[in-house]
Amino acid sequence: MARNTPQSRDEPPAGAQDPQVRSRLIEQLFRQHNDKLVSFLHARLRSQAEANEVAQEAYVRMLELDKPGLVSFQRAYLFRIASNLAVDRLRKRIVREHATARELLKDWLSAPATDQRLLAEEEVGRLQQALAKLPAKTQEVFQRHFLDGETLQEIAAQLALTDRMVRYHLARALAHCRLKLERGS
Repeated sequence: MARNTPQSRDEPPAGAQDPQVRSRLIEQLFRQHNDKLVSFLHARLRSQAEANEVAQEAYVRMLELDKPGLVSFQRAYLFRIASNLAVDRLRKRIVREHATARELLKDWLSAPATDQRLLAEEEVGRLQQALAKLPAKTQEVFQRHFLDGETLQEIAAQLALTDRMVRYHLARALAHCRLKLERGS
């Protein structure tokens, strides 16, 4: 005989697979526990800004769970995620403190921020459009030199051109691309 009993802590919330329900559950977690979570993280990280960032990332991770209904103790799981993120942040801080400036610059350049990546992708698209408007020979010389890494002498030999003509095609391509990128067209 089935009874209408309150949902046990071990059962996933009804509709937890639905993204809207999941969002509401995370929102409820946020309202009920965010201050405690941020305080917990601030005690570990000794930085209010980092505590806020890590808390936000923990909520994002909760939203990204494939099967959020399987996590029956969501508050505990949220704090576990946040704790793991804080430990990662502390490890990175230690590495940064001991790393040389050159190593840091290399890491920064190898992992650009999302907005930088988007701008770079947009700029690459404009560059491809600009190159497409050039004569085929000029495009080929540009690609071989800048993308494939061939020397001017190698290009000249393979395309039966003089070094001077290879430089001419490169200069033409660079001037055209620079003009298009500066104009934003």
